[in-house]
Amino acid sequence: MLEIWIPVLITLFGLAVGSFLNVCIYRIPRTDVSIHSPRRSFCPECSNPISAYDNIPILSYLILRGKCRQCRATISVLYPLVELATAGLFLGMYYHFGLTLEFLLALAFIGLLLPIAVIDAQHYIIPNVLIATGLVLGFVIVCGIAYQRADVWYLLTRLIGTVAGGMVLWLVAVIGSAILRKKAMGGGDIKLMALNGLFLGAWPELAMVIAFSALSGAVVGTVLIISGVKSRQSPIPYGPFLAGAAVLVLLWGDRLWRMYLQFVGWN
Repeated sequence: MLEIWIPVLITLFGLAVGSFLNVCIYRIPRTDVSIHSPRRSFCPECSNPISAYDNIPILSYLILRGKCRQCRATISVLYPLVELATAGLFLGMYYHFGLTLEFLLALAFIGLLLPIAVIDAQHYIIPNVLIATGLVLGFVIVCGIAYQRADVWYLLTRLIGTVAGGMVLWLVAVIGSAILRKKAMGGGDIKLMALNGLFLGAWPELAMVIAFSALSGAVVGTVLIISGVKSRQSPIPYGPFLAGAAVLVLLWGDRLWRMYLQFVGWN
């Protein structure tokens, strides 16, 4: 009976976490508010506090038809999308990892990648507070997994991944800047890659993240330029592509790597 309710509870938990991530996404890049103040959520247009019954993930958005109850301003569809994405990814991680410490590590990773991706897409920044929180939280959980497995090498590979991730993308940024004669990559992307190394490991995970993010970034960038949404000089945030590639590797990295080895005849 409990096995039936676990996915339901994880989905509800994911919706609740997604609602909190929306708060982080809105407040962290701004200097006039913080995560803790004001305590209650408020409408960005009229600044009226949002009642608890109007702050239920997904349901309140549907009941209010995407409008503020007070001023009738449009509520961004991003809010329910973040909640749905969080719940869906949490549920996917449960089916992939089960109720394990690896599952907890995956939840923490998702809870960091989502706001990082959205904030970078909106503001072209990756807040240090999210990176620092991820490094501390990830290190604690990784230590717990290493202790549970009695596997020091697991911990070492994650620490190596942290350093290697940051160093590799730093080198890419330096070389790219020298070739293009302009800033090729922000410091936030370098820090995010270090975070990816901690949560995913060093090899071949980092190589796959770089490959998938570069490919997806190139495709999306080309489409945006051709469609006229962006020009060749317009900056395109790289964080969302690194985050998306990290989720892909987290869920299917082993399978994709085996497929690649079979394709090139190394397995």
